[in-house]
Amino acid sequence: MDYWIQNSHSFLHQIFMLVMAGLYASAWLFGVSYKAINIYFYFVLFPLSFTLLLRGWKKFIFIPVSFLFFIIPDFEVLSVKFFDLCVDFLNRSAETFDTNYIAMSVYLCVLVPVVLYVPLLWYKAGKKRALYVLGGLAALCGIYLITIYPNFKSILEFAQQKYF
Repeated sequence: MDYWIQNSHSFLHQIFMLVMAGLYASAWLFGVSYKAINIYFYFVLFPLSFTLLLRGWKKFIFIPVSFLFFIIPDFEVLSVKFFDLCVDFLNRSAETFDTNYIAMSVYLCVLVPVVLYVPLLWYKAGKKRALYVLGGLAALCGIYLITIYPNFKSILEFAQQKYF
């Protein structure tokens, strides 16, 4: 926790921590490990959500297939191996681009999906609805930057005192 408090001024660290917290909460909710839910979200759920934004009825075939992912024998063992490969890839990518693991994770696992969702949302929902959604997201980001971003260290310190 001390590492996160020391780096709480970094916007990328904050995004990484918020996504990580969401994944930990999802893992707890579904009764699987953090590594398993991470693999499921990034390699099943995100691609599935992209297909659902496309037109046509065949996209609905992917929904039941996506849940089969959890009945793979030794899914937890496979997810640990696959997660470790992903971490290695992110670390090598970070070295290539002269950055770190956390920044590369945010770029590839948060920024890239957002950039991919925008044209798909525009295509599927139409200009007016897409602008409403994007405006709402921009408002949420603005509220975050005004309220939480400058106080993130205080929030972490409070959580550490209260819960750890």
